[in-house]
Amino acid sequence: MKIKLERLIIQTKKKREIIDFSELITFIYGPVGKGKSTLVRLVDFCLGGKLENTPAIQQEFVSATLHLYLTNYKCVLERGALDGSYVRISWFESEQNSGSINAPIQAQNEPIIPNSEIYSLSDMIFFLCGLEPIKVRQSNQDTDSPLIRLSFRDLWRYCYIEQMYMDSSFFRFEDPFRKKKSQDAMRFFTGLHSEKLSQLEIDLVKALDDQRAKRFAVKQIRDFMNQFSLGSESDIIKQLIETENQLSVENFKKAELHKKRNIDIHPTDLLREGIKSLGEQIYQVKIAIDDSTEIIDEQRMLHSELITAKIKNERLKTANILFDDVLFENCPVCGEKIQINENKEYCRLCGRKPSEHEIGTQIDNESLRQDINIRIDELTDSIKRRTIEISKLEKNLTKLLTYKTRLDTQLHEDLSNYDSAIIEEIRYADKTIATLEERIVSLKKLQSMPQAINKLEEDAGALQGIIDRLRTELENERERLSDADMTVKLIAAEFKRLMINVKFPGVYNDDRVVIDPRNWKPEVIHDETTWGFLDTGSGGKKTLFNVCYALAIHSIAQKRNLPVPTLLIIDSPTKNISEDENPELVSSLYNEIYKFALENYGKLQFILIDSNFVAPIIELPDFKWKHMAGTVESPSLISYYDGP
Repeated sequence: MKIKLERLIIQTKKKREIIDFSELITFIYGPVGKGKSTLVRLVDFCLGGKLENTPAIQQEFVSATLHLYLTNYKCVLERGALDGSYVRISWFESEQNSGSINAPIQAQNEPIIPNSEIYSLSDMIFFLCGLEPIKVRQSNQDTDSPLIRLSFRDLWRYCYIEQMYMDSSFFRFEDPFRKKKSQDAMRFFTGLHSEKLSQLEIDLVKALDDQRAKRFAVKQIRDFMNQFSLGSESDIIKQLIETENQLSVENFKKAELHKKRNIDIHPTDLLREGIKSLGEQIYQVKIAIDDSTEIIDEQRMLHSELITAKIKNERLKTANILFDDVLFENCPVCGEKIQINENKEYCRLCGRKPSEHEIGTQIDNESLRQDINIRIDELTDSIKRRTIEISKLEKNLTKLLTYKTRLDTQLHEDLSNYDSAIIEEIRYADKTIATLEERIVSLKKLQSMPQAINKLEEDAGALQGIIDRLRTELENERERLSDADMTVKLIAAEFKRLMINVKFPGVYNDDRVVIDPRNWKPEVIHDETTWGFLDTGSGGKKTLFNVCYALAIHSIAQKRNLPVPTLLIIDSPTKNISEDENPELVSSLYNEIYKFALENYGKLQFILIDSNFVAPIIELPDFKWKHMAGTVESPSLISYYDGP
């Protein structure tokens, strides 16, 4: 996995800082607090890592731009101080093969490049390096566990040994989640991981389970059919034909019974007709009673109005008598002064003779009185006659209702008692037809059961061929991966060689170093004593242990062309190791690093960070060093910043 850093550009609020990297070794040294570790953290930040918010970063940092090569692509990674979820990545190989996108650090639901399998920055880096996104099983214990992507960040852990983890497990074996990712990364490096192997194992388990389920289903269905004597498919077809013939016979019988019943006269038909006619009579009587009652109500209202008119007329006559001797001085209508007629034979108001008034009024009053009396008498007689008629109608209605009730009771009894043989036959025919129809439905469903059994048996047999093929492919894949065991042994041997060359305390030529592929923890066996990283004791030995292990992995990766990123950043390889107290140890460690770097010039790039500069004793063709002391000649990472 070819990765080569070219340049890091750091944009601060006041200045742009540029750091160029050597193709071989870039050595950065200086006192504490001058930005040495922050420099490589910014490289990690551009590759999707988290940035430690030191006071200088909080106050002055704006953005970082990393120029690098990913295989044949010249790439630029850009990330601002506030870009928490995305990294801007631009790549160029040719005018036809270039691009620039905001790549999410966490995988998205949709691909970031249409019609591709690229969902994150990690996938983009794999793509530009010419690798398919790596997939591993989510759980090693669960055979049904799905395959998930192994991130570039999990591989990067073996390329960037941070200062804070230098004297602890840089591969995070103490963290259960990161531990598994680190182990998966080592399997991938050494060839023990195979996506094809994982998929073959999953496919084999699924095929075996599917075959077992189909055969169990066949057995269950056959036991069920034998229990109820259902027989074979031909037996079911024979029963189905016989049942359909019986259904045709029963349908014909039912049709004949209905014809016979329509010809015969029902004994309750005459009674039904009588009740129907009686109902019509009752309805007509009720209508006549309602009409007569309505007319009587109207006549009574008119009778009351005539009596009221008669009383009003009598009151008028009384008023005339009272006002007979009244002399009006003013008009009772308009109030005008009345001109007094000197001739007393004429009325002062209308000018006519009073005798004319009396005669006309008397005639009108008498005529009105007689008419009202006659009309009142006529209405009284009519109301009386209609009341008598209503009484007769109500009595008749009561008789009719009583008679109808008796007929209804008789009809109910006749219907309850009537159960002729023909109706019994029709009911029996309906019951038989329903039973036969239900049996036909059941037989049609059962007819597909033998077919399903045969299909299941055929599928189970076909699965056996698939299972045999998967087992063969699985064995072939395992044999192919057997070469990974040699790779693991070579890493262990290289680890021992490096520890002896750097004069690691307590390691001797007669000791053995083993690496268990189940946990990838290197252990040193001395006589009957076995010890590993956690047993080294001092922080200085832990630091040295980690550096040697990382160098061993990259050394064998170059010799056997393993897919380890071609970059190794070591932040403070002599952490907890005093150069004054252990000068030979420090010198031998750096000499081994320089020798290893020279052997892999052009293949592997180093970035070393330490407090003191250790000059190489061999000639290196492209060795760069940068002194960060916070002075004008050797400025800090942010040259103008002077703070905590």
